Amino acid sequence: MRPMRIAFICLGLVMLVCMGVAWAGGGGAEHESPWNTARLAWRVVNTLALLGVLIHFLKKPIATFFSERREQIAKDIQQAREKREKSEGLLREYEQKIAGMEKELERMRAELAASAEADSAKLIANAERMAAAMVEAAKVSAEQEVRKAKIALKNEAVALAVEMAETLIREKINDADRKRIVEDYLVKVGGMK
Repeated sequence: MRPMRIAFICLGLVMLVCMGVAWAGGGGAEHESPWNTARLAWRVVNTLALLGVLIHFLKKPIATFFSERREQIAKDIQQAREKREKSEGLLREYEQKIAGMEKELERMRAELAASAEADSAKLIANAERMAAAMVEAAKVSAEQEVRKAKIALKNEAVALAVEMAETLIREKINDADRKRIVEDYLVKVGGMK
């Protein structure tokens, strides 16, 4: 709340200084009447009162909104981490299966070598083709699962990054932006005379 009070006080001081400059700036026939200055003063007072009421009533809902949003972002990040860990676990599992299939292939080769001399050439060729197809199918399947998991993880990370960037942009208005807003407001108030 402290920065809001400081901003509110600064806005009030800027408006009072501008009002004083407007009152003292005239001279001769172009001198502004005290009546116009009084109207400007009432506009400033009304604006300050409106800002005070808005701050009083909107402070808690805005704070609650940002608190809940921060919690949701943290929850989403945690879920993304869990999904990434699950995907990495699946990748390791498929890699182990591929390694296990290669070991199984070697075992099958050793057994076939011990079998009959006439059929061994056929059996070895068939086993190697089947094993290569199985290994290739497993690799393709594992690569597809990993690709899907990476895409899903990347999409989720992009969505979270966009949401966080939007939140940070909304929260981070610098002094130059504040000054420009005050100057625009003063120009509008000056044009309402």
